[in-house]
Amino acid sequence: MENTHLKLLPHKFKIVGYVLLVIAILLFGIVITEIISVEKEITKNIFFDLILIAFLILALSKGKIEDERSMKLRLVAFAATFLYGVGFIVIGPFVSILFHGSFEIDIHAHQLLFTMFLWYFGVFYFMKKFN
Repeated sequence: MENTHLKLLPHKFKIVGYVLLVIAILLFGIVITEIISVEKEITKNIFFDLILIAFLILALSKGKIEDERSMKLRLVAFAATFLYGVGFIVIGPFVSILFHGSFEIDIHAHQLLFTMFLWYFGVFYFMKKFN
């Protein structure tokens, strides 16, 4: 049998990921309520960067029980996410032609990565739950 093991972070890193998510949400709340006046573009970039780093840490951290089944599900979820991202970028301009009449993509890297992480977590969760 093939060795399909990924080198993942220990399970304790999930705490780091969740703490970064909480910090990002608190930052977003502080900026929205205007407790601290900061330029919106800078806080938006910091917010997205914190969210993406937190998602990356959560995606690359082991679960409490990490066996061959969960590792295989993780690899399938990574592959599905990659295909989603490529499909989104390749098919996006054609959908844009249909609805807007121009051949351009109006998505930034932060947005694509954010949706790819959400896709990964969704696929991994449903495969783990229903498989």
